[in-house]
Amino acid sequence: MARLALFGIAVIFVIIVARLIFPSSSSKEPNPTEMVQDPNNGVYIPKTEAIKKTINGKEFYFSTEQSAEEYINKNQTKTD
Repeated sequence: MARLALFGIAVIFVIIVARLIFPSSSSKEPNPTEMVQDPNNGVYIPKTEAIKKTINGKEFYFSTEQSAEEYINKNQTKTD
């Protein structure tokens, strides 16, 4: 019975050491970040950090509030 317990402990130890030496590939690669382009100045920003505005039923993503305001002002003068 003691041999079986020692064998079990040895197997668990080998598994732990193997995981430390050879980590799974999924832990190495983080999830990719979706990038969006600011239509006013052309810069790319992570979608999670972008400022989302709906203009004429279309969604746009901006890097800053100032960029959004500039884009809205430019397009209002074009359509008027």
